[in-house]
Amino acid sequence: MMLVALAATALPLVAASDLLPGERLRVRTLTFPYTTGAFYTMPHEKVALGVTAAPPRLFGIEAPQGALIAVGPNTWTWEAPGEKGRYAVEARNPARSKVMDFYAFVMAPASDVHNGFLNGFDIGSYPPKPLNGNPAYIAPKGFIEVTKDNEDTKIAPHFRLKQFLTKQKSGYPKYLVLDERLMVVLEGLGKTLEPLGYNADDIFIMSGYRTPFYNKAIGDTEFSMHQWGRAADIFLDKTHDGTMADFNKDKVIDRQDAVALANVLEGMAKTPEWSALIGGIGIYGPTPAHPPFVHVDTRTWKARWSE
Repeated sequence: MMLVALAATALPLVAASDLLPGERLRVRTLTFPYTTGAFYTMPHEKVALGVTAAPPRLFGIEAPQGALIAVGPNTWTWEAPGEKGRYAVEARNPARSKVMDFYAFVMAPASDVHNGFLNGFDIGSYPPKPLNGNPAYIAPKGFIEVTKDNEDTKIAPHFRLKQFLTKQKSGYPKYLVLDERLMVVLEGLGKTLEPLGYNADDIFIMSGYRTPFYNKAIGDTEFSMHQWGRAADIFLDKTHDGTMADFNKDKVIDRQDAVALANVLEGMAKTPEWSALIGGIGIYGPTPAHPPFVHVDTRTWKARWSE
């Protein structure tokens, strides 16, 4: 195990659970508000890592694979391994106790996609040009490989990799794209719902990532954010039986329950903490195929709609 950190001197020993307020893992420019999760990278990509702690509290990072270099107090550069797969990245407090437990998924490069297929899995084709030149619509550089062995990996405290797989039928391996910020939003929504009697475990992911192949098959818009792993269609499932909860407590499960959930997200989006993370919110009523639900995404501009 490789531990890279600046030496700490004359610091008292602390319990394994010791984290001061605000001490969290930062990957690139995103600070995760939780201590268990995942991030995604390309082979050999150099990723900026940090712990948001002020000296003299000096943390360490353990990354058994890849190359890790300390560049300052509580800051590192990690060069990801060259092979796709799941790799442990852990943070340890000044007492060297593990306090943050993450996985880095090294993705399969998009250059490995041939005629729309990646290792036998039908990706399809992304739009050849970004919509209105918006870089948010540039085709992904890589895809997370999902196997029977890793599909149950926790990518946030209350969410697992398999929940965001495209719905198309296929064998393993499967592939997907995910924006780490989407997990932050969903965990934040769960926390916001707690005073209302719900939590993140009650958030049902009806639709997460969609390949362009599947997105086209279901007739969705060409530039759906689902194809970039930035969107989730969700509803609240308190009984965990695949049905929407009576969220607004009017004794009827209908579109108004989706409206009430969207209003919670809207309230979050109006705060400084969440305004830069929640971009799109859409409201959908029930059909014979699905209950009412809400679309939420991490686009960098505001979009609201109702169907």
